[in-house]
Amino acid sequence: MRASQAVGLLLATLLFSLAFWSCSELVATPSPPDTLAVHFVDVGQGDGILVRTTEGKVMVIVGGPRRGGFADYLAAQGVQRVDVMVATNPDADHIGGLIAVLQRFPVGEVWLNGQENTTITFEDFVDATASSGANVFAARRGDTIQLGSLPVQVLHPVEPFSSGRNNNSVVVKLTYNEVKFFFAGDMEREAEGDLLRAGLDLKATVLKLAHHGSSTSTSPAFLRAVEPRVAVYQAGKDNPYGHPHRETLAALAAQGVTVYGTDRDGTIVVRTDGKELHVVTERKRVAASSH
Repeated sequence: MRASQAVGLLLATLLFSLAFWSCSELVATPSPPDTLAVHFVDVGQGDGILVRTTEGKVMVIVGGPRRGGFADYLAAQGVQRVDVMVATNPDADHIGGLIAVLQRFPVGEVWLNGQENTTITFEDFVDATASSGANVFAARRGDTIQLGSLPVQVLHPVEPFSSGRNNNSVVVKLTYNEVKFFFAGDMEREAEGDLLRAGLDLKATVLKLAHHGSSTSTSPAFLRAVEPRVAVYQAGKDNPYGHPHRETLAALAAQGVTVYGTDRDGTIVVRTDGKELHVVTERKRVAASSH
């Protein structure tokens, strides 16, 4: 971990056996003490993820756009402190909602890739991060983010950076016993190819689809390497980008992956005891199961 390097950078730029079930309402009920919960929050067109560990540790992975209501969702879930915040890239649909989180909750660590953006949202995010007093780290492949006793591996980015921002997304993988979550940020096929060439262990039980389910991501080779049982995309209903793209959904269907999306299902909560998964959706769906 490179705290001093990242602080300077910031200030300078400032299942196995699965059971799937659905319900029509999400309430702020605590998970059993031996259960990890991952909330894929419906923030509209953007990503916003809340992770709560069995020890009560809290990690947020991006927070959607400013008006996506992410900080309000955290408060409604009884969150009082954020131990780890991961800003996957400096785009407004990922960091806008983190500004309110930094202003409303104590934050222990902020992990980011260090790339700049020219937007007011990015400037406000930098200011809010500096004012929060959080420790800031530049995430690079090979780093481990410690979320209590749970290791969160940083798989990407690497230096030198690619052109653009999506392919420099912070990509992390969380492991809880036999269950693994892969959070792909906005990375596209160029970054996927880099991960494949690096020979990393990409296998995961749950895959957060990159770039809102865009066809620019989730190549067949990458999907074969991850072998997810469940995939989740986060996209706004009737968004102008056509996310998720039909090609991505077809590739997932061909591999037999169960797919959930915030445009269709609302907020999606995945709970696991490290062996089985339980998926709850905000909007009622037909239950599915796989063994």
